[in-house]
Amino acid sequence: MTGEIRRAEEVMQQMVSRGHYPNVVNYGTLINGLCKNGEIEKAEELLHVMSSQGLQPDVVTYNTLVDGFCKKGLLDKAVEKLQCMVSAGIEPTVVTYNTVMDAFYKERETRKAEVLLHVMKSRGILPNVRTYNILIDGLCKMNKLEKAWKFVDEMVSKGIMPNTVTCNITVDALCKKGDVDKAEKQLYHMLDQGVTPDVFAYTSVINGYSKLGYWKDTTRVFKDMLDRGIQPDEFVYSSMMDSMCKQGRTEDAEKLFDLMVRKGVKPNVVSYGILLLGHANDGTIVDVMNILDRMQLCHVAPDHLIYNPLLVRYAKNRKVNEAMCVLSRMKQEGVKPDVAASSPLLELLLNMGRVDDARDLIDWTSTENDD
Repeated sequence: MTGEIRRAEEVMQQMVSRGHYPNVVNYGTLINGLCKNGEIEKAEELLHVMSSQGLQPDVVTYNTLVDGFCKKGLLDKAVEKLQCMVSAGIEPTVVTYNTVMDAFYKERETRKAEVLLHVMKSRGILPNVRTYNILIDGLCKMNKLEKAWKFVDEMVSKGIMPNTVTCNITVDALCKKGDVDKAEKQLYHMLDQGVTPDVFAYTSVINGYSKLGYWKDTTRVFKDMLDRGIQPDEFVYSSMMDSMCKQGRTEDAEKLFDLMVRKGVKPNVVSYGILLLGHANDGTIVDVMNILDRMQLCHVAPDHLIYNPLLVRYAKNRKVNEAMCVLSRMKQEGVKPDVAASSPLLELLLNMGRVDDARDLIDWTSTENDD
């Protein structure tokens, strides 16, 4: 991208040297490239050059600069450019206002965003669904759900129908608050309004019920998701498997894992880790080793994120032989347990009188730390 911008600058310089001055489109294209490359100051300089040559930047050029300043966190400059537009007789669009409002909410500048919304409306520019999604999302992230819902009601009253993004924002916000039942009702309310939820909304509800231990509700929503033809991703599968394993249903979790693979969803480290901890609770060390072998075959290398929790689980369950098997494999693969993982095992070994094993563990971890 940088090379292309440099070449564009060279071409423009050649044009000027030959008496052919660039037009608004030429300048706008280069300004856009500079902004995308993060060279916002240089883009602003080019705007001044453009104006000095008697060329009036258009709304697209200004919007590009406003967006560039917002992405850099230079909100004062973004507002300044918005005001320049108005002074130059160029009416900002809903895109201009949306860009700045979104930036204000990301900086938790709620008041400034709402003032800008008022200015926008006073100039006869109507908010669109993107505007309302920005407002609702910003307020939800600041846990101002009551105020966010007022904007939901306002958009509907003005004939602006919520979309998938609106659904995702509101459902996720309710789940994070712990109102998972209300979140599910919101999900189906959106469905009744003709909004098609995506995997994100279902993931929020499934994960919410899973955290609460509501297995039946988790399963029901998961089945509804499949019935509606929405393909679960690895996060949904992982949440479901975690819920199953916590209920001692590790075999069912493994069946779901196999279904995930058949559906073409690639398991990640989290998915494998859930199964491993499930088997550490109610399975055999053979089950654990088989899964670790499977990870290797699938080119998902077990690391400390896998081994440390496994070691801790075996130590807390006082399954010392299984813990030593895991430790042996860690040594073979060069994965050292951290202090939080080795301490419970060390305590267990000493309590069981396995002093030599305890000494070996101390020597190995100390040697690794010295490296």
